[in-house]
Amino acid sequence: MQQAAAAGSASAALPADHAKHYRSALVTLIVYINTAGNQDGRDNDLFQIDAAGFLVDMGCVLVDNCSHAVNATSRPALQRAIRRIKPGDTLVVAHLGYLGSSISDSVSTLTALAGKGAHVFCLEAGKADLCASGEGSPIRMLQLSAELERDAKRARALDAAAIAKKDGTHQGRPASLSDSQRQQALKALAAGSTVTAIARVLSTSRQTIIRLRDAASRDSAEAHSSPVNH
Repeated sequence: MQQAAAAGSASAALPADHAKHYRSALVTLIVYINTAGNQDGRDNDLFQIDAAGFLVDMGCVLVDNCSHAVNATSRPALQRAIRRIKPGDTLVVAHLGYLGSSISDSVSTLTALAGKGAHVFCLEAGKADLCASGEGSPIRMLQLSAELERDAKRARALDAAAIAKKDGTHQGRPASLSDSQRQQALKALAAGSTVTAIARVLSTSRQTIIRLRDAASRDSAEAHSSPVNH
């Protein structure tokens, strides 16, 4: 009787059309969890999923212990879940961040699942199927959010670069050589030392010495081409 009650509550948690899928013996409900190192994460998620009315088969619970910064394609249990999904199957997660390291990464995961005909429910997103199609679909809304996120990030980078340029602040990676080392390298180049030998002495890469040499050559060429005012 307890099992029947649980099954009934599971159906109540889903829209009517998905409840039919859920009761079908041919359809599987898969639970995916990423604990991110939290020892209590798995049990907490299972408690929340059970409370939401989903009847969980522990044989269909897949768990990762990855950092939230790890991309979806590098989360082994998530990739196994995606491979196991069949048309009509349901994937349940507690948090949207389980599907990817960013909005765009999560959108890629949802797009792959939608392509397999799956239903995806996220507890923190409510009872909507995240793979539902049509006008105002959750995937489309997340795509717009990802585009907004990218545009905002690009705008912040451009604003920071403009401010740094105005203030004369160096942009990019920190210089790998000090001023004295750069002078030492240029003198060695002028004396005929090879790029490889100089890079070895200064414990840097050949590419660093090549960039330094090329920059010095450009500066010298510009200096010689500049008109002299009398």
